Amino acid sequence: MTCSLLGASAQSAFQVNHGPYLQEVTQDGATVVFTTSQKAFSWVELKPHDAPEAEAVRHYNSKDGLKEAWNTFSSVRVEQLKPGTRYDYRIISKEMRSFQPYKVVYGDSIATEWHTFSTIEPRKQGGSIFITSDMHSNPRKLEKLLSLADYKTCDAFFYVGDMMNYIDNPEAPFTSFIDTSVKLFASSIPFEVVRGNHETRGNLARTYSSYFPKRDGKIYGSYLLGDVMIVMLDSGEDKAENHWVYAGLTDYDAYRTEQAEWLKSVVGSKEYKKAKYRIILSHFPMVMGQEWKDEKAWYGWEDAIRKFLPILNKANVDLLISGHTHRYHYHECGADGNAFPVLEQGAVCAARLDLQDGNIRLKVIDTEGKVLKDIVIRAGK
Repeated sequence: MTCSLLGASAQSAFQVNHGPYLQEVTQDGATVVFTTSQKAFSWVELKPHDAPEAEAVRHYNSKDGLKEAWNTFSSVRVEQLKPGTRYDYRIISKEMRSFQPYKVVYGDSIATEWHTFSTIEPRKQGGSIFITSDMHSNPRKLEKLLSLADYKTCDAFFYVGDMMNYIDNPEAPFTSFIDTSVKLFASSIPFEVVRGNHETRGNLARTYSSYFPKRDGKIYGSYLLGDVMIVMLDSGEDKAENHWVYAGLTDYDAYRTEQAEWLKSVVGSKEYKKAKYRIILSHFPMVMGQEWKDEKAWYGWEDAIRKFLPILNKANVDLLISGHTHRYHYHECGADGNAFPVLEQGAVCAARLDLQDGNIRLKVIDTEGKVLKDIVIRAGK
């Protein structure tokens, strides 16, 4: 991250040390996430692309009449933007050395370089999407797969769970994959995440959603990217609630039931039905081959299938992409009770989707650059 000091010595250690990265970019808004090395008061300046700096508007994270301050983690939502429009933004941050009831002492002030992003264009047709999962805290593997999939020509990025082993350190999401994403694209193009079962583990697992803030506060969600509908499911843990490893601290049965009701409303919505392409992302495959059934240990996975698959089978899904199994496997329509193709990827490979003229070109590439699959799926068939 390149920062400039505003009226401070170059020896200062105060800096934006993670980010900025974009989340939940919509037709009319975007969320900017970043951290600072010391507690600070920070905001986002935003202007139309290539407009003079004098036109930049400040945006703060305010709640209950108070601007967020005396913190190192910041998430700022900018709204009332125009669809399909380019904007420039930067972070301004003032170090806070003391915060007393009647006296605030500021230290250095910094400004990042300007970054550019675009809001969603509702008339956009198709696009190119990168998808992987199960990197398990291996950012080098992620960077290699992004390069092999020609990430510079992609306009959307999705991570389908288990990008970390677990969360017991606040730095883990950054060192595992966020910092790599920022280095390559995430200050200008957002990535979105599906939670994997490993990200439900660790004493900081309950902070997971704060790294990827959504206006509705949910981890699961749906995104309309022009004429592409992406539905992201959070399938939870793979074992039964009473398994010893969870120590009685999970409630995924009820959570998946809640999601199933939400999923019914999504696939019945006008936006979903109108979309030309319908892609589902889930950490667990919504199918289970006999080799997995024979183990008789995957209650959570089976519960997700019981609750989600009947809904998806009636929803004209074009493709479901999952991870979890650490293998490449492609389930043809009808192979395991599925009315749509299902791809298992991650750990060993990544998928690239190129959507154009009603066709979905699916290309699966492993970590050595070998193309494991390269087919065209006709949307709506």
